[in-house]
Amino acid sequence: MFRINNNKRSELIVMLTHNDKTVNNAYEIFEQCKNSKANFWGFKEKPLQLDEMKRLFSYMKECGKTTFLEVVEYTEEEGLRGAKLALECGVDILMGTVFFDTINDFCKENGLKYMPFVGKVTGHPSILEGTAEEMIAEAHTYLKKGVFGFDLLGYRHTGNATEIINDFVGAVNAPICIAGSIDSYQRLDEIKNTGAWAFTIGSAFFENKFGTIHNEQIDKVCNYIIESKQTKNEIIDYYNKTAPDYDHSRFGNSYGDFIDYQEKTIVTKLLKNISRSQTLDMACGTGRFLDFADFGIDASERMLEIAQQKFPQLSLYQEDATKTHFDSNTFNAIISFHFLMHLDKNTTKEVINECNRILKENGILIIDFPSKYRKQLLGQKIEGWHCANDYKLNEILAINQKFKLKKYYGIMFFPIHRFSPKIRKMLRKIDAFLCRSFLRHYASYLVVVLEKVKCDEYNRSNHD
Repeated sequence: MFRINNNKRSELIVMLTHNDKTVNNAYEIFEQCKNSKANFWGFKEKPLQLDEMKRLFSYMKECGKTTFLEVVEYTEEEGLRGAKLALECGVDILMGTVFFDTINDFCKENGLKYMPFVGKVTGHPSILEGTAEEMIAEAHTYLKKGVFGFDLLGYRHTGNATEIINDFVGAVNAPICIAGSIDSYQRLDEIKNTGAWAFTIGSAFFENKFGTIHNEQIDKVCNYIIESKQTKNEIIDYYNKTAPDYDHSRFGNSYGDFIDYQEKTIVTKLLKNISRSQTLDMACGTGRFLDFADFGIDASERMLEIAQQKFPQLSLYQEDATKTHFDSNTFNAIISFHFLMHLDKNTTKEVINECNRILKENGILIIDFPSKYRKQLLGQKIEGWHCANDYKLNEILAINQKFKLKKYYGIMFFPIHRFSPKIRKMLRKIDAFLCRSFLRHYASYLVVVLEKVKCDEYNRSNHD
């Protein structure tokens, strides 16, 4: 069973608004920032005068921007007035308003793309209420009536905003803009992982949440979204290309053979009492550890195809390790080798948090990564993404307090593969001894076993 889940990059819509109102110097700010990397621009229907709005939207379109007017109105009369205003201003997309057939019909008749609110939206600044199920059903009804997409005030939700956003984006096949209160890199990461079509930032730029100068903040956000996606795609493309020769080129030599033996020896001991039916191999690649697990995920389609050929009976999925489809508390063990070492710090945190979610209480997570102790000792610096993500033991433990350290090991103290076969055999025993001694911090790699703590144990330690 081989399933695909692909995400696309989200686009930033720069809103020239603060506290849900268009700023008076919107034209001047756009003039300063028109050459930034953002291509989507907009503002709200109040308080600028009509001639000012038309002048600014006209200039935005002159500069090649896609334009948005967000109308924060809740009655049919006010919403329809906002739609007519959007048409008169010549904008590309009308966002907001509570859905009414009269507004939708007006937009369709005049070629205006319409992205209404979903859920119960009230107040100024707006708040969102309602369940994901209700909003999804509402969206499907509106899609049948021909709307372009939806304006989801996700982070204004009175409940679990992240869950609402994930559920809604995952269930609705249409352009979705996440709007309101996006003011941190953590929220950018969450949006990036949903694959939402777009997101708005307005007040956060005026409050200097991403820097001090408006156009620099815009570029920072654009770069953050683009670079994260580019790096991810670069990694996936790399493994798709190397997949046919991966097993031979990586593990058909003295270096790979030694690493493979050491890692599998450790995993065999750790999983001897855990059923493979309760084990997930995260970033399973071509299936090197699928003798230990009935489930595997990987982002590389080509690597998974090879793994599925080797293990046709197993359940393998192509998906993002930061957002898997598995239910909470599913597995007793997760193994993940040669994966975290290629990620950035934010993505590593997301992966470990996701592992905690899908592990049962007392379940174990087995991960490896390059030792920062060794890199610092030898003065090593890695360019690019390959094996660049290193950690000290205390740094990996600090990522998620709902894990505790169970065990850890070192892998490869000496560069054994560079010695002759005769010397190599003798060094294996010495290397294994040092990798389990107090010097194991200085091995090339650390293999860490984390145990998911029980809720009451976490609550007690957090309280203390």
